[in-house]
Amino acid sequence: MKFKAIVLFMTILLAGCNAAPVPEGEGVPADEDNVSTTSPAADREETVTQSGATDHYQTVIPYEISPSRGLTSTNMVSSYNIEAFEKGLFDISKNVFPTDEYVFREGQIFTEDMVRGFLDRRYTREEIEDMSEEELADSNAFSNLGLNPSTEGEEDPEVIAEEAPLYLSHILEQNYLLRDEEGDMTLDGITIGLAMNSTHYYQTEEYGTTYSRSLDEDEVHEQGQAMANEILDRLRANERYSDQTITFAIFIQSDGTAITPGNFVSYAVAEGGEDELSSFTEVNEDYVLFPSSEAAEFNEQINNDYEVFNRNLGAYFDSFTTSVGYGRFIDGSLQTLSIEIPVEYTSHGEIIGLAQYVQNLLGDHFSGSAVEVSIADKSETYALITKNESDEITTHIYE
Repeated sequence: MKFKAIVLFMTILLAGCNAAPVPEGEGVPADEDNVSTTSPAADREETVTQSGATDHYQTVIPYEISPSRGLTSTNMVSSYNIEAFEKGLFDISKNVFPTDEYVFREGQIFTEDMVRGFLDRRYTREEIEDMSEEELADSNAFSNLGLNPSTEGEEDPEVIAEEAPLYLSHILEQNYLLRDEEGDMTLDGITIGLAMNSTHYYQTEEYGTTYSRSLDEDEVHEQGQAMANEILDRLRANERYSDQTITFAIFIQSDGTAITPGNFVSYAVAEGGEDELSSFTEVNEDYVLFPSSEAAEFNEQINNDYEVFNRNLGAYFDSFTTSVGYGRFIDGSLQTLSIEIPVEYTSHGEIIGLAQYVQNLLGDHFSGSAVEVSIADKSETYALITKNESDEITTHIYE
């Protein structure tokens, strides 16, 4: 009887709560057709920002933070992965929701508890039957929302690492709204990013050594696709989300010690009213360390430019050691080059001189490429120099 009661509870939860926003009065619309807000800023009229660039979305203001926002830094293995995941998800969304038609808002459907529930392990019928009422409550097994595989009762960490590793690390939601002539906004599109692990970490004893096991990329990808279909089913179970176009994108993180991030591998779309995802479209995205032999294989000229860039910096600034850079390639073409110049702060004058010299170097190197250079130590950024594809350079020195 216990299992039947749990199944019934799950059905009610998924249809009425799990695929619905947080309760009314906590920043969630009461009107199912119009996505207005009941946040503390409700006395201010909801409108959108003005964007002068067609490659960026306008944003709903007052700005509304996602209920699950705080989990990103907790769940993902590095800041490199966080940045690549969030920025890349926007790029995938642009393939489905054009920036000149849609307005962006942080995801408002998935609460923090829901995301945590999705990241849990599934429980088998036998596991649930063997739990006491207290264990069921403590483990949240009553809802059984977990998308990561069940351990099926196995307790040996090494066996679990081999047979039932944790694949899903985080879920990020974006909302896309259409605005009518009166300024009213309606939720029309949803993008959901699944951040998958490339490595499973485990300990054989509490506070003991942490071990790692690399995961097969094809298996991780396959698991991500299955999870996307399951989340779609849960969303469509609520009529509030029956008509929106929903996009799922799969991102595989790099190892926690890597200085380059992971990458998106595919995405798929369920048009409004459809209960199944289209076939997944491959995303040919790579993040490559500069300078390196791998970078030379992608673009030998830019790799050579980078080596000269480093030598020139070292020749004029004694405090300079070497810069760390990585490039983002889409279909083999460089999209952005990010460079970090680590410094040991000595004087503001040196920072100004270094920033000016970097600006001059960017004028001579990386022609036609978007480049961002930060000058920083471990705790503070002192200067930011950017160059766009038109070779226009902007320098900002923080006072």
